[in-house]
This record gives sequence, structure tokens and C-alpha cells, in this order.
Amino acid sequence: MKRIIIFLVIVASIIFGMAYFDIGSYLTFSELKERQSELQSLVNNNPFTAAAIFFSIYVIATGISVPGAFIFTLAGGALFGLTQGTILVSFASTIGALLAYLVARYFLHDFVQSKFSDRLDIINQKVKEEGAFYLLFLRLVPVFPFFLVNLVMALTPIRAFTFYWVSQLGMFPATLIYVNAGTQIAKISSPSDIASPSLIFALVLLGILPLITKSIMSMLKSKRVYKNFTKPNSFEYNTIVVGGGSAGLVAAYTTSTLQGKVALVEKHQMGGDCLNTGCVPSKSILRSAKFVADLNDFASYGLSKANYELEFKNVMARVHDKIDIIEPKDSVARYTELGVECEQGDAVITSPWQVQVNDKTLTAKNIIIATGATPALPNITDLDKIPYYTTDTIWSLTELPKKLLVIGAGPIGCELGQAFARLGANVSIVNNRTTILPNEDEEAAKLVEASLLKDNITLLNNFSTDKFINDFDNYSLVGSQNDAITTISFTHLLIATGRKANIKGMDALNLEINQQGRITTNDTLQTKYPNVYACGDVTSSMQYTHTASHQAWYAAFNALFHPIKKFKCTLDNIPRAVFTDPEITSLGITEKQAIEQEIDHQVTTFPMDDIDRAITDNATTGFIKVITPANSDKILGVCIVGEHASELIAEFVLAKTNGLGLNKILKTVHIYPTRSEINRMVAGKWRRSKLTERTISLLKKFQSWRLR
Repeated sequence: MKRIIIFLVIVASIIFGMAYFDIGSYLTFSELKERQSELQSLVNNNPFTAAAIFFSIYVIATGISVPGAFIFTLAGGALFGLTQGTILVSFASTIGALLAYLVARYFLHDFVQSKFSDRLDIINQKVKEEGAFYLLFLRLVPVFPFFLVNLVMALTPIRAFTFYWVSQLGMFPATLIYVNAGTQIAKISSPSDIASPSLIFALVLLGILPLITKSIMSMLKSKRVYKNFTKPNSFEYNTIVVGGGSAGLVAAYTTSTLQGKVALVEKHQMGGDCLNTGCVPSKSILRSAKFVADLNDFASYGLSKANYELEFKNVMARVHDKIDIIEPKDSVARYTELGVECEQGDAVITSPWQVQVNDKTLTAKNIIIATGATPALPNITDLDKIPYYTTDTIWSLTELPKKLLVIGAGPIGCELGQAFARLGANVSIVNNRTTILPNEDEEAAKLVEASLLKDNITLLNNFSTDKFINDFDNYSLVGSQNDAITTISFTHLLIATGRKANIKGMDALNLEINQQGRITTNDTLQTKYPNVYACGDVTSSMQYTHTASHQAWYAAFNALFHPIKKFKCTLDNIPRAVFTDPEITSLGITEKQAIEQEIDHQVTTFPMDDIDRAITDNATTGFIKVITPANSDKILGVCIVGEHASELIAEFVLAKTNGLGLNKILKTVHIYPTRSEINRMVAGKWRRSKLTERTISLLKKFQSWRLR
């Protein structure tokens, strides 16, 4: 705020000075014509001194945004000629523009970015990506006020060096035209003789030229990537979607809804991993395990005893029953009714327009790759000599494992490890990192770790695996922890070390694959082929069902309407969750990331044990943590730990997506007694932290005065 006040004082001083000394009267076309002979005489007598003075005045006038750049430019031509005048004006105007840019950036940039950060996110991103093109357009078209362009660009993230060279290049054509006009000033009766509509129109076309050039370059690039393929003369479909998981189903449904003809190819089961081996079965077994844990904690609910018999095969039967209940929503029959032509079989993409399946070739204007991911296997010696399970196969169990070894302490390993432990298995989890759940808030991970230990899980952090041993079906893992050799025996092994993108069947395209083994796409989900898109786990770094669905809509829409209309798909506001007990759910950056990124931030926390509904439900473990900028209520990150935390995050996702801050959440009425009150409580705590001692003192004095 101090800088803003100083800036306003400077602006006011400039305006007052111009008015007091009547500067404006000297910066007119008639004044220039009247004094041309006098000024020309000074230039002729002292050419170098005159040039230096002219250059300096031009820089200063431009730097403090004094109106009159047009007159100065004409004067450059009238007094110094075309060549020297163009050089002087070109460099003076650009240096002056840079000076104005730097002044505005110093005094206004931080204030504007902080005050309007939510509204400027998209603009900032566009400027970072194509700021040079936007600035070049503004400079080439002189209808945009010179000083206003300097000010506006100073408020964006564009770099000073980029601002300078683009301004120098962009202003040169108009500079040349107006300096040349200045050399003929004796023949010109008014500025309108120079800035004619035809000239302005020509400069506008010149301004559009970079955009046209960019489009042409994009077209040429597209032609290069297609050169090894022959495009069909006609197409059967608007879009072919490869993969019938979460991303594929949404992409196919969206395409059909938008009246596109669409084919969906799935090699195995409709619904993909989420329905058959992921979200649905895992949450089903977690619910059974949670119920067992509550029964074992009967005393805390006021019961003297609780009797039950646990049949593991019945638990697994319940899991499959839930899959069967949900399956019709993802079935071939339902999607056929929705207008999607479903094909069952292995898909091989043979060209950017062709997919081979079941000995026939389908053609489409667009292809959407939604082939998902499969479990990734660790590189451990003799793993191939041990029968093991992954999330794809663990659901075939009908007997409870006596000793279950879980490799990996990410979300899958922790969730399933806790579920099997609560159902009676002896569970060990080995983790090659120092803590579990490394991508989550450190405090949150510690609470989950304590819960796993409470469930009698043996947790081996910082464990380095060496090899597996199969001694006549007696299985063990040999490794080291803290430099001590450790051997872990087990009867069943679950591999939970992440997932890798499924990129089989598309070798012909030679797609770009990143270091994580996923298909590389741009922000509209296009691959290197503009008509081939990818969405979901095959391309996303956030491998969640809701991320896949989110991307799928954008891929389907962009495929149908490109290049007429397209949307950029970002993952900035995607929430994530770990469905352990307690749950961890997160949005945006963590506290650790805020520190690493050197963001001036504030952390506001509120404990779950201060929420009345959590107390009545015996669910007081956990907290909420919100990261905001130091001087703003903008939501940078949220972490909620506790029972049903994944349900509570939705309010913050809505707020962050729509640029709403903690003040809006504070004003929102929440039902009592519910756990959702914690959202309002943390907003209230943040608000109270903004009450300074001085403000409190003034309020006390004011209220005391009111009592008189």
C-alpha cells in the first residue's frame, strides 16, 4: 500500500506540473510547425548535442507517460531526417517504454496481482505462454495508446527483456511511417493527413500478421507429422474412443451427447479399473473393515459386548455384489442406448484416423486414447519366483491371508493393508521412503501412520528390498532397514507400487512419451497429431477416476469442435483423497510445497476434536489445514484429515475453482451439528488472525465510547 500511495503522489505531481507549466500547449502539431525553423537552426548548429537532448527528453517524456509521443516522433523526422530520426525515435521510445514498464511494475504489479489474483490466473498463464505475440500485436497496431500498453504489460508476468525487444520490433513500422511523415511536415496541414483510416487499417493488418504466421506454422507442423500416413477419403465416425474405463466412457458419452457419431473399443471389461479392480471393490472392502473396527471398539459406543462371526469369503462376496450392482451403469447395453457403438476386442491404432479391432478397420476424424494404466511391478530379484497379487488380481481371494506382505506405502498399499489388517490378517507394509504417503501433508501422513500401527500393522519405513526367497512355498523377503539385514516371511504378497500407462497397440503413431511413461499431450489434450487426443491415466499425472472424467469431457469436446472452438484442460483444482481411516483429502499445494516454492504464505489449522459432531461420532482424529497467501484469503491449498474428509473438500474445490476465498466460506451457513462446520471454523480462525492489536485496541475504545 505504501508503494501505491507514493505512485499516486508521483502521478498527481506530474499532472499538476503539466497543468501548471502548460506542457500540453507545447506538444501540439501547430506548435511544432510554428517552431520548426527555430528548432532546426539549433539542430544544425549543434547536431550531436541536439540529438542527445532530443533523445533524453523523448525517453523521460515516455518514461513518465507524458502524452505527446506522436508529436515527438514527427519532430524526430522533421529535425533529423528519416534515417537519424528513425534511429533516435526507435530507441528512445523503446527505452522510455521500458522505463515506464519498470516504474509501473515496481509500484503496481505486486498490489494488482495480490488484489485480483483469482481473476488474473488465466491472463497470467496466457501471457506466460504467448505474451510476446500479444505484445507484438498491440505494438503493431497504433490505435492502442502507447502509455496504456506499457502499464498493462507491467502488471503481467512478461519479462522485461521480452517486453523490450518485442516493443522495439513492434513499434518500428509505425515509427518509420511517422518519422517519414515528419520529414514532410511542411506539406502536412493536420495530423489527420498522416493517420488516415487506410493507414490505420494497413497497420491493423500488419498487427494480425504474427497471428496468421503462427497459424500457418501450426498447419505446416501438422502436415509434417501426418506425412507417413494416408488420410481416408471418408470416415465412419466423428470419434473413436479406445478404452472403456472412466475416461473412455465419459468421452464416448459426451461425444454422443454432442451428436457426434462415436465408436467405443474395450478389450476386457466395461468400466475399466475403477469399477472392476479399483475404486468400487476397494471402497467396498474398506467399508466392511471399518464396520469390523467399530464393532471391536464397542466399549466406546456404550456397549458392554459385541458378538460377530467374520467369514472372509462373505466379505469378498459383498465386494463382488457391489460391483454387480454398479456394473449396469457402465454396460454395453446402456451405452448402446446412449448412442455409442461398442466394440469388444483388442484395439490397434494403425494411423491417426484408423483403428483395427476384430479383423476390421474403423475410421474416424478423431481418435481419443483412454487406455488407462496397469499395475507397475518393482525391480526386485526373484519376484518372478513368488506368486503375487496386484490390485487387478487381489479380488479373487476367497480365504483371508494369514500373513500379508504389502510392497509400497502409497494410497493403495495403506488402504488395502489397513482393510486386511482389520479383517484379521497379519499385515506388514514395507516402504522404501522415510515416511508413508510421501505426496501428502506430513502431519496428515503421521496421523495415518499412527492409525496403521494401532491396527497392529508392522510398518517398515526406509526399507531397502534385496530379494525374494521361495523355500518350498515358504515365502520371505530379504532386505535391510537402518543398515540391519531383515527377513520378512509371508503367505501372500500384494504389489502396490503405483501404476504405469497402458500404451500397447499404438506403436504405429510413434507418440511422444514422457519420463513417467505416459503419453505427452498439450493443454487441450492433443498428442503430436492434432486429431488424436489422450485422457485419463494414460496421460495424466493425477491418476484418479475424477481426473479421468474431467479430462475426458475436454478431449471429447475439443475433438468435435477443433479448430472452431477448444478449451484448455488444467488440473489445478483437482482434489485427491486417501481412503484410509482417518481419510486424507487434499487440494492444491501442501505446506511443504509452499515453503519449497518460496511463497509468502499463511497456514491456518483447526482440529477435528473441536467439532461437536466429530465428538458425538467418536471421530475426533484429524484436522483441517488451509494455505493462503500472506495477505489474501485466496485458497492455495487445503488438507483435511478425518472421517469423511473426502466429502468435506468439495466446498473448497468449488471455492478455489471459482476464485472464492475464505471470506465467502465464512459467510456461508453450515448445518449444525455436522462435520462440515470445520470449513467455516477454519475460515473464522483465519479471519480473526487478521485482527491486529491496533485494530482490537481501536475497537475497544470505540465500544467504550458507545457506552457513554
